[in-house]
Amino acid sequence: MKLEVRNISVASLVTSSVPVVIFALALLGGAVTFMVVPNIQMSPMSTMQKLLSMGLYALLYVVITTAVLVFAAFVYNILTGVLGLRGVTLDIEELHHD
Repeated sequence: MKLEVRNISVASLVTSSVPVVIFALALLGGAVTFMVVPNIQMSPMSTMQKLLSMGLYALLYVVITTAVLVFAAFVYNILTGVLGLRGVTLDIEELHHD
């Protein structure tokens, strides 16, 4: 069965689990940036300052990435809905287990 995605709900991007997953990945990236990789500029920072930097990094990363996803969904909706271009086609098969 072939399905075509004609519209992406912008609200579903913001209210789904996508920002939570991005936040978790950003926390990992912040931990690597501020805790694991040795950096001479980070050496005078205390552990609490590094944790605060990690949290702010993750929060800013989520806001920027979610804004980019919302903008991309908006452009996709304009191209498929207003201009009439074809959307992404998904080929889905049903699996029958015996």
